[in-house]
Amino acid sequence: MTSTVPSPTLSALSPLDGRYASKTDKLRPILSEAGFMHHRVKVEIAWLQALSQAGFPEIKPFSAEANAHLERMAADFGDAQAARIKEIEAVTNHD
Repeated sequence: MTSTVPSPTLSALSPLDGRYASKTDKLRPILSEAGFMHHRVKVEIAWLQALSQAGFPEIKPFSAEANAHLERMAADFGDAQAARIKEIEAVTNHD
């Protein structure tokens, strides 16, 4: 009896992550789910910072240290943070 190991391209969801994966690899950090999460975090942090500077009495302006911390959070976003988001989404059933 011979056993065959299925090719990763046979289990691909589309030709983009199958036979064309080597040609689309540079897009993965941008268009993957983790890439989407990273960009969403960057936008949400920028929005939060803008709200803090808008003069709403309910939201005090952030300190330079707070802004630096938020910017580091966005810059340091990686696989661990994306995995944590997936864990939270599994509980909340929300994206």
